[in-house]
Amino acid sequence: MSRRLPRVRRRHALVAVVGALLLALVGASLAQASALTLTTRLKPFTTSQSRCTSQTVAVTNAATSGTTSSVLLSNVDTAGCSTRALVVTVYDPTVTTWPAARRLEATGTVTTASATLTAASGSFTPAAGLKVHVTIGGWQVPATWTYTPPAGPVNTCQVRNANGTLDATKPCSIDTAPSANFWGSDGSGQGNFSVGFSAPGIANSQYIAYTVTIPGAPAWWTWSTAGLTGSNNGAQVTSSCSGLPQFSGRLGTNIGASPNLYVSIVENRAGASGIICQVP
Repeated sequence: MSRRLPRVRRRHALVAVVGALLLALVGASLAQASALTLTTRLKPFTTSQSRCTSQTVAVTNAATSGTTSSVLLSNVDTAGCSTRALVVTVYDPTVTTWPAARRLEATGTVTTASATLTAASGSFTPAAGLKVHVTIGGWQVPATWTYTPPAGPVNTCQVRNANGTLDATKPCSIDTAPSANFWGSDGSGQGNFSVGFSAPGIANSQYIAYTVTIPGAPAWWTWSTAGLTGSNNGAQVTSSCSGLPQFSGRLGTNIGASPNLYVSIVENRAGASGIICQVP
């Protein structure tokens, strides 16, 4: 004759079975979560492929004073990553949300060490202050962005929304030609620069993004050591001091449709305070 287990023992057995099932489910969830890789605070991604390289990809732009839909790549690891999917995203590091920060995304396949990738849609205005996010086979790889300026001076502007996105319906142009004054002597020279913009229809919440070139430096002036030390109209400079005499940035909001930009210049940034261009 069989004997039934006491009710308490049966209850303990049931609890043990349920506990084992929960542990198995948690283990499976952790295994799946381990396949998730977060690359930056801006852009997460997942992949099931193994990483094929840790080689740094160099990205630059075609030398142009306007917009472009292409980027130029070099130093791509073709030996380890041949035929893998390649994605290059150019973004503005001063914008904190990924959709707003992204300026261009181009995709392709690894076939050669140097290549030109063209986006299926959209374009961007190259600037020294931008950065790049590159994935090969779904894995983020190290990447550098180098701005290639055009042969001549660049003076352009755009109207952008508060979140950084371009408002292509609002025109922007140079209203007053760039001009500069310089004084002093080699090693301790100083100067100032001004330019005027026209953005009819700009909203109070929008701002003007610009790329401008400082003209007329004397022969003794050295740009490789120069810097910018002050600005008006809430202006910010987002490019590197090493890019001078060209620089990029943005004005403040709610300053009208015909604002101007004024900055102070020093020939020796190492001996100056309040440098507003990024120091490499």
